[in-house]
Amino acid sequence: MSSRTETSQQARAKPNDPSDGDIQQMLAKAVRLYAERAAARDGALPAFASDAVTATDVMVTVTAMLKAVNLQVFELGMWQAWSGR
Repeated sequence: MSSRTETSQQARAKPNDPSDGDIQQMLAKAVRLYAERAAARDGALPAFASDAVTATDVMVTVTAMLKAVNLQVFELGMWQAWSGR
């Protein structure tokens, strides 16, 4: 990321906002908890209420999550087909 982009993002952050590291830790913990609970219920656990986030919020987050673990959308589709989820 360019220093110009980082500077503009830092300028938008409010003093009491969580840091990037805090958000990453919370997201990782939420993903592990959700995966564990969903597996225990055979996948029958909605991620959240349909009006809790926007489609854009989901796309931005899922894209970052896939990149973080070096997965492509194709691999996700194959896993969904093989697992029946």
